[in-house]
Amino acid sequence: MSRQQGVDSGKRARMATIDVDKLRDYMTDYFGTAVFNGFPAAILDLSDIESMSGHELCQKAESLGIDLRDFEIR
Repeated sequence: MSRQQGVDSGKRARMATIDVDKLRDYMTDYFGTAVFNGFPAAILDLSDIESMSGHELCQKAESLGIDLRDFEIR
């Protein structure tokens, strides 16, 4: 899964390859922990995570403030 990081006035954007499986595992733990720490509504997010495409997963992670650079394949 590739995602674009920062477009700079006509310059070619750097593309990063994200390890989607590693990101999905991280987010499953993230929402699973929330469920067991008293936030039962997180179970809805947990079920969504399982069916999201790689692109949707990256968007969701960014909206939560998760740094996708931690999941780059180098």
